Amino acid sequence: MGLLEGKIAIVTGAGRGIGRCHALTLAREGAAVLVNDAGTAITGGGQDAGPAAQVAAEIIAAGGHAIADTSDIGSWNAPKALVERALDEFGRLDIVVNNAGITLYDSIATESGENWQRVMDVNLTGTAALIHWAARYWESEGPQLGRAVVNTSSPAGTNPPPGAISYVVSKAGVAALTMAAATELCHLGVRVNALAPMARSRMSEAIPMLDKIMKVPESGLDRMAPENVSRLMFYLTSPACRFTGRVFGADGDRIYLFQSMSAEPGIDNGGKVWTQKALASALEAVPQRDASWMIAPNLHVQAGAPPQDVLDAFGRIARDEPVRVWAPIDRR
Repeated sequence: MGLLEGKIAIVTGAGRGIGRCHALTLAREGAAVLVNDAGTAITGGGQDAGPAAQVAAEIIAAGGHAIADTSDIGSWNAPKALVERALDEFGRLDIVVNNAGITLYDSIATESGENWQRVMDVNLTGTAALIHWAARYWESEGPQLGRAVVNTSSPAGTNPPPGAISYVVSKAGVAALTMAAATELCHLGVRVNALAPMARSRMSEAIPMLDKIMKVPESGLDRMAPENVSRLMFYLTSPACRFTGRVFGADGDRIYLFQSMSAEPGIDNGGKVWTQKALASALEAVPQRDASWMIAPNLHVQAGAPPQDVLDAFGRIARDEPVRVWAPIDRR
C-alpha cells in the first residue's frame, strides 16, 4: 500500500515531461489522479489520443485510478471545472500539483502585451485559481490534515535572467503566491510549497544551449531526469512533509531551499530624518549587489544580483562605450 492510498490528486500539465512523472509517481503511491493537459497528440488523432489520455491510460494499465482532462487552465474560472470533476469522479480532493506552464521569449522592450497576458494567464492566474477553487472546497469540509499544494516556480523566477520577461515575472509571482497561500490555508491543514525544478522538459528542449546541457549522460546519475523532481514533489505531498510556504530547488540529487527575499543589510539614521546627503553617504558603504546564490543545471554559485555587467553598463555609457543589449532568448 502506498503512502498516498485513498488520496485524490489533480496534476496540471501532466501529459508530458515533469508533469507526467508527477502523475505517475502519485498514482504509484496509491493516489487517484485527474491528469490535466490541454495539449494535443503529437501524431494527430482525436482528443482521446492526447497526452492527458495517454498518461491516464498508463496509470490505469498499471492498476491505478485516473481520468484525463484537456481543459485549458489559463483563466480564473476554468480551474473550477477541474475541482468539480475530481469531486464528481472521486468524491474528494486532497492534493493539487500546479505544473502547467508556458514561456514566450520576449524582452521588456519587445514584449507584445498579448504574449505577456497569455503567460500570466497560464503560469500565474491558472495556478492561483486552482488553489482558490480547491480552497473553497476545503473550507466547506473544514480542517483536515494531509492536504497539500505543490506549485511550480523556476530558478528563472528566483534569479531572473534576461530574455523571457513574462516567464520570469510569472514564476517569481508563483513563489510569492506560495508563501502567501501557505499562511492563508494553514487553518485548513493545507501545506503549500513550490518547486524550482531543473529537468528536461519541452521548454528546455526548445533552447539549444539548455538541451545540450540536459542530455542523458552515458553513465552515472541522470541529473536532468524529471523523475528526480517528482521524488521531491512526492515528499511535499506525503505525510512525512514538515514544511509549508517554502520554495525548493531540485537538481539531480541536490535539493536547495530558497531563503525568500531576505531584508538585509539594514541601515538607520539614529532616529533622525534622512537628508539626501546623509542617505547617499550611508549607502556608499553598502554593496551594489546582494549575496544571493543562483542555481542552474549542474551549477550552484553565489552569483549576486544584479549581474556585474548591469552595473558596469552605466560607466560604459558615461565613457561613450558600447553596452550589451539584452535580447529575447534565441531558440534556434
